[in-house]
Amino acid sequence: MFASPSSLYCPEESQSQNSNTPLLCWDIANPAITKRLKIAEDIQQIELLQSTNEWAIDLNFRKLLSNNYILVVTNVSKEIVWASQDFQTMTGYSLSEAIGRKPVFLQGEKTSMKSKQYVSEKLSNFEVAETKLLNYRKDATPYWCQVKIYPIQNTEGVFTHFVAVEKELD
Repeated sequence: MFASPSSLYCPEESQSQNSNTPLLCWDIANPAITKRLKIAEDIQQIELLQSTNEWAIDLNFRKLLSNNYILVVTNVSKEIVWASQDFQTMTGYSLSEAIGRKPVFLQGEKTSMKSKQYVSEKLSNFEVAETKLLNYRKDATPYWCQVKIYPIQNTEGVFTHFVAVEKELD
């Protein structure tokens, strides 16, 4: 049984009256639109960083963000200067809480010392580092994170930043 046309204009009423109410197009489109808007905002921000710092980088940020990767940008001192919006979803920390901090604040007592040393050594030599890390959310729950960190040079060949491409593992 479908809802009457008049109930389509008031979804909360029709939901309580009839559980067989058809979905409205906005019910389907909204999550996709929200994701696209977040990606567009993230792309705009990272392209501004890229332009401002004259990065010579060949990463497809749009593809990475569309495939649910989190991007974290640090300066060469390894302090976070920017992160994509889904950083908060993964870690529980807002961008304002993360800016200026080193990503190691996400690690804890069970994070592998070997993995931490590996990443530190690679980044000290401005080499790509890729590993799996046990990180901790703001509420202290642990999660596994696959991370690949790229050292970024500007057009003059000077290393200016690191870009971490991260994804939570199931």
